[in-house]
Amino acid sequence: MFISQYNPDVIARNVKQLGDGVIEVRRYNDGHIRADLSWVWLLCTVGFLIYDYFTTRTMINDIKWAISVDWGLENTWNFYARMVPEKANLTGEYERFKAEMLEMHGSKIYWGWFYILFPLFWFFMVASPKWRPVRFDAKRRLVYFWSWGQLYIMHYPKSVQRNRELLLNFLSPDFFTPWIRPKHFGSLVFNIPHENPEKKRPRRVPLGIYRPACEYQNHALLTFILDYLGSENPDEEYGKFFKKEKRITSDYFNWFYQFSLFPQIGYNEKKTEARIQAWLDRNA
Repeated sequence: MFISQYNPDVIARNVKQLGDGVIEVRRYNDGHIRADLSWVWLLCTVGFLIYDYFTTRTMINDIKWAISVDWGLENTWNFYARMVPEKANLTGEYERFKAEMLEMHGSKIYWGWFYILFPLFWFFMVASPKWRPVRFDAKRRLVYFWSWGQLYIMHYPKSVQRNRELLLNFLSPDFFTPWIRPKHFGSLVFNIPHENPEKKRPRRVPLGIYRPACEYQNHALLTFILDYLGSENPDEEYGKFFKKEKRITSDYFNWFYQFSLFPQIGYNEKKTEARIQAWLDRNA
């Protein structure tokens, strides 16, 4: 056991205890991609605002045109009415004026919708549901997750459960860091086979919260998972690690990176259990 390599503030942010020897581990790419989308959304939005401020300053008016042409023409029509009041008061003059302006500046409507929808598009991508976590079942010796109607599952033999080195060799985890991230912010990776290996290839699944709760979080997370899976009574022995002790620096970043308007994608317990049991029966 290597408890000194991890602590509750790291584990509680990465792992959720479900009970009966089952834990859920968060997916790295969820926060990693969400962080990139967040910065793209923020920088593009700020960039549009700054560019418009120092150049044409037409963004707000284009948005008005997209929402309502009458609203977008309000200031222009008022100026026109002050300059030539005798024409502005003629019956049908406003409709003629509106038609001419639409013919000359109709593109403002498209630009207006672009300014409205572009930030909203990125915002809803940023605020999309958190990805379904990967589950580790210490009692049934399973590693599995559900993705797009497909079950990916791995069953390690009882003979390796209490032997750390054999368990490590069987699970064959890996470490991966995207080129855009520093090495100490990398992920823990498991290759999980499809329930029908002949139908689909294994899924390479990076694990761990992004932004990491500590440097080399992936190593600490692997140590904890091996300890948990190798324990005779994991819920009782490691229960203290699932409660945060204090606020840490990454919490401030992750409020932004983990923000979502929707609940996390979960498991359909009955359907998942039925598929797992069917798989176990086929591979008994």
